[in-house]
Amino acid sequence: MAATKSIEVKVGMLILVGVSLLAALILVMGGITFQKRFALFVDFENPGGIQPGAPVKMAGVRVGTIEALEFRASPPDPLTGRRTLVRAKIMVEERYHREIHRNAEFYVTTQGVLGEQFLAIDPGTGNDQIAANTIAVGMGPPRIDLFVARAYTLLDEAVAGVASNRDQIRGIVHNLAGTLQHTNDLLARNGSRIDRLLEDTDQLIRDGDGLVNAARARYVDGAEVRRIMARAESVLATIDREVPPLSRDARALMANANRIANGIGDAQIQDVQATLRDVRSIARRADTIAGDAQRVSQHIRQGRGTVGALLMDEEVYDDLQELVRDLKHNPWKFFWRE
Repeated sequence: MAATKSIEVKVGMLILVGVSLLAALILVMGGITFQKRFALFVDFENPGGIQPGAPVKMAGVRVGTIEALEFRASPPDPLTGRRTLVRAKIMVEERYHREIHRNAEFYVTTQGVLGEQFLAIDPGTGNDQIAANTIAVGMGPPRIDLFVARAYTLLDEAVAGVASNRDQIRGIVHNLAGTLQHTNDLLARNGSRIDRLLEDTDQLIRDGDGLVNAARARYVDGAEVRRIMARAESVLATIDREVPPLSRDARALMANANRIANGIGDAQIQDVQATLRDVRSIARRADTIAGDAQRVSQHIRQGRGTVGALLMDEEVYDDLQELVRDLKHNPWKFFWRE
């Protein structure tokens, strides 16, 4: 009796351990968690093959699950103002809430090339975290099935086009083969000319290089060019040094001229005009006096008149010289009177 009870206890314990392991496996594999979670909604045009219960990951770490998918082929949503085909409700663990910002991005991707699909979250940047029950816009997975279907349609149309235009394609290929044959014959007949042409071209290129190098050596790197550039730099430096003072003096002169012009009235202008008339009269008188002086000088040089005779007549000069010598030797003649 005791042995039977011992076996029953062992079997019961074994069943209990198996059930516990099965529950733990379900919890681990199903992603069931007892963490506090908050809801977000993501709108898709086409979320692909993702299903409720699929994981939600951020930076490769599972942070939640897709709670439900709702087909909404209806008028625009009154909250968002846009027409949405599918809206996914996701539940994210509260401990990751502060890491998801308002500019976060939601997109569907796969684990590897052929792995399961899941919803990935790019957390975004900033200091403002996303609010619970926010409706975001998600990006669907690449439509490989649509691409394959369209590629198949395009390939089918291409095959049908080739089949229906077989004769034209055969003619095009035949003409192309003939053109290639003629080109080959032309090259074979003119091989030597082509070689000479290539040699002449190569020589022309070498001559051009020599000409460019010579021009560079003479007109770019030459000593005369360097002297000209040095002079130009010196002139520019002189201009840069002298122009600002000249500009300041010119501005000051213009300012003074403006002040003078602004300060001259009608009365001053009339005084200036009268002064100019007096100056012209004095100039005419000076011209008359200069003419008279020139005529007097001419008369003197010609020996006319008393002064002219005194200065130009040698006899008078000799008599005066004799008189002076006599007075030097006989000064008493100044006081003697017969």
